[in-house]
Amino acid sequence: MKTIKFLFFFTAIFSLIMISGCKKDDTPEPGGNDDNTKEFKVETITVPDAMAESSDPGAQMATTYVDMANGMASMSSMLIPPKSAVAYKYKGGGDPEIYNWNINDGEDNNYNVTLTIYETNEMYKWEMKVDGLIDGHQVDNVLFMKAEQYKEGHEDGHDNSFLVYDLEKPLTVIFLIKWHVTNDVFYLTFEETEIVKVDFVINKDNSGSIDAKNWTEEHEYQTTYAASWDSSGHGEYWEYENGEVVYHGTW
Repeated sequence: MKTIKFLFFFTAIFSLIMISGCKKDDTPEPGGNDDNTKEFKVETITVPDAMAESSDPGAQMATTYVDMANGMASMSSMLIPPKSAVAYKYKGGGDPEIYNWNINDGEDNNYNVTLTIYETNEMYKWEMKVDGLIDGHQVDNVLFMKAEQYKEGHEDGHDNSFLVYDLEKPLTVIFLIKWHVTNDVFYLTFEETEIVKVDFVINKDNSGSIDAKNWTEEHEYQTTYAASWDSSGHGEYWEYENGEVVYHGTW
């Protein structure tokens, strides 16, 4: 079964929710995603309007990579527990919050979702695991998503991250976003494992740069496209083949 099928089913998580049963020894609080739940959200990239609206192929390529990263970032909303999730909220001692819900969408899709949120002095951590039948394929308490976000005052020198794992190959990362801010400069890396890796540098005035790399037959990433732009949205770009510049343009 293709990974994209897994992504399709999890995109539909929140419209297919059924409350799962409670463990006898736990006393759940009613409803998930209340005002006290720490919500995870990946920072997204904003580019100047002139660049986003440009018809130049080089500018369009840059915005395509931006849209790709922002689209992946939107998946992080799946780490917000739905209102109908059963919530086991342990108090004190650094114990995590645990949210649990069930998806039952026909005989081939009946699985349980468990979202655990940890808090330390420096950060929050999210882990989503799934257990059951997905598209007729059995998964056994497999890690699907993981995220880390540093608290204010602890961000310096640390990457926040959001990872999506292959359910057929446990603990194999298929998508990754990591980012941090240093001196008002936003650094973000988007990676689809062994396919594409894109590094973004975005300044406070929305000027920035992109370095896009593709996975090669030599089993390494190699730059295929790079671009930079100013705060007005005007910029330039380079296209590469085998590590050499083959085209340079401006917009």
